[in-house]
Amino acid sequence: MQIDHLVFAAADLQTGREWMTRMLGVPPGGAGQHPLMGTHNALWSLGDCYLEVIAVDPAVTAQRTRWFGLDDPAVQKSLADGPRLLTWVARVNDLHQRLHEIALPVGPAVRVTRAGLHWDLSVRDDGALLQGGRVPTLIEWPADVVTPEISLPDGGVSLENIAISDASAPLLTAVADVPKVQHIASGPALRATFATPRGSVTLTS
Repeated sequence: MQIDHLVFAAADLQTGREWMTRMLGVPPGGAGQHPLMGTHNALWSLGDCYLEVIAVDPAVTAQRTRWFGLDDPAVQKSLADGPRLLTWVARVNDLHQRLHEIALPVGPAVRVTRAGLHWDLSVRDDGALLQGGRVPTLIEWPADVVTPEISLPDGGVSLENIAISDASAPLLTAVADVPKVQHIASGPALRATFATPRGSVTLTS
């Protein structure tokens, strides 16, 4: 298991793009739409992983409950105060096997597409985040897909670490060996630190 990407959300995508560009000092290197989920995003390379800012796409009707808690009124209310780190996504080699092994109700595997890309990831039927976003969504990329951290242009931003506060015992076990993941006793649910062209930047949930 390794970090695939970090998920930031915004009340609308334009606000999220502008905010993240200010935070990192670098514009996004990619973007896309998710017809199944009724969302769209902007993407930034982080070297060996990547970052997305995601928002509900007002031009598309979701075909199911949206991922990352985006249909939760409490989540949408929190985004009215500005974009924030919602959760993270962990890459695995055999998603279906991992879903049998992990002692957390992360949901079944769902096939998702975006502009020629396709992948499988865990999404609960209710779309909810677990433990305030501390628990990662699990993703498996097919071998024939060029993943975003490879295809996105390098803007000079990299992830230094992501810190998870007050994690449950099952979560600690599940992500014990994931590089760049740290565990802290208290603080925001998630805290991500980046090396950027303008220096170190820390963003939280």
